[in-house]
Amino acid sequence: MPLTDLPYRGELPDDVAGDVERLVEETSGEDGGDVITRVAGCRFGGWPTWHLTEPYEFRCRACDSPLRLLFTVAGDPTTRITVGRWGDLRVFGCPADLRHGYELDVH
Repeated sequence: MPLTDLPYRGELPDDVAGDVERLVEETSGEDGGDVITRVAGCRFGGWPTWHLTEPYEFRCRACDSPLRLLFTVAGDPTTRITVGRWGDLRVFGCPADLRHGYELDVH
């Protein structure tokens, strides 16, 4: 089933942010998770989730370019994927030069 990936709510236009906030509240489960900000399973690209911290920018250690999210493995009991304590493993890469390596983050 295709999903629409959205950036962090603070980065959305005001007219969209209110609708997304309402949908998050309506779909939040007992564990605090919701179907909008944390999609279970694996995905390529999109935006990183910020369910544990406020958003911050990952920067390349070689050239200081902003890193791009390449891949996410999101832990979730329904998919039986475990990353830490039901967190996310995120892989970021430098768009300026692939030889600069990757940044791994468990969030």
